[in-house]
Amino acid sequence: MKETSNGKENWAEAIDKARDHFNEGWKELARAAELAKEKGEDAWENAQARGREVWQHAKAAGMEKWGDAKQQGVEALNEARERGEEAFKDAERIVRKYPAKAVGLSVLVGVVLGALLGRDRD
Repeated sequence: MKETSNGKENWAEAIDKARDHFNEGWKELARAAELAKEKGEDAWENAQARGREVWQHAKAAGMEKWGDAKQQGVEALNEARERGEEAFKDAERIVRKYPAKAVGLSVLVGVVLGALLGRDRD
């Protein structure tokens, strides 16, 4: 620095240097902010892509489980239908083999149900 009699030139140079450093600092800060923004956008895009990937996987797994459950339900329904048909055929065979017993049992069941349903409820 130059030495002057009143020191104004030294202060002016120091202020100019400080202003230059300050401006350089702002430029560096702006570059860092832009870099952080780019990195943040990249991270956001990566998170969105990963989220879509996980959703698709979960959706596919859910659909697979739904398909399995549906298939098990259809199989259980078919099995119940077969058992019902077999029970009906067995009952039909018994009625054909013992018609008098079947009629007697039917009358008995009718009387019991009539007594239960027809009695006074007061």
